[in-house]
Amino acid sequence: METGYHVVKCAKCGSEDLRTKRENGGTYGMNKLPLGKGKTSTVAMDSTVCISCGNVEFTVSSDKALARISETWDRP
Repeated sequence: METGYHVVKCAKCGSEDLRTKRENGGTYGMNKLPLGKGKTSTVAMDSTVCISCGNVEFTVSSDKALARISETWDRP
């Protein structure tokens, strides 16, 4: 799947039958990316699921969160 808001096809199977949930709420879960210590140090990620094969992709779409990651995470 392509990242961001313009998901067109699943990278795994090529299907266009995708569903997206933008910035899922909640305190815990796979859709939360930890940025530090504590419950409030997470970023909600957009989740996209391919209905045909079940492939899942998570995307950080918040510019503020991306800037924070850029400042605090190490480069590979």
